[in-house]
Amino acid sequence: LVYFSSKARHSLGSRIRYFIGGMGLCSITLFAFYVSTVYNKAIATSNTAIIANSVIVLFIMEIDEYIFSAVDAINEKWTKHAADTKLSDMEKEIARQRAQIES
Repeated sequence: LVYFSSKARHSLGSRIRYFIGGMGLCSITLFAFYVSTVYNKAIATSNTAIIANSVIVLFIMEIDEYIFSAVDAINEKWTKHAADTKLSDMEKEIARQRAQIES
């Protein structure tokens, strides 16, 4: 999302939303990494405990996917644009690579 905030083809409002959303996602990811590291260091007493704690943290982080699915079910427009943008970018990249192979 931070990458999309630098594209001039988007309106200023979209660019601001992309930047704030991207920074929010990066912050949450870094915070989750920090918390899981500190948690494992403080709680774990053996290798087995570290693995068990890591699995628990990964399970909790999986909740993000469920939240995205819920938001998608509530209002498809919120998530459709992000999915369409990724798909169209992939299609353009595939067409470019095919053109390079054929020439």
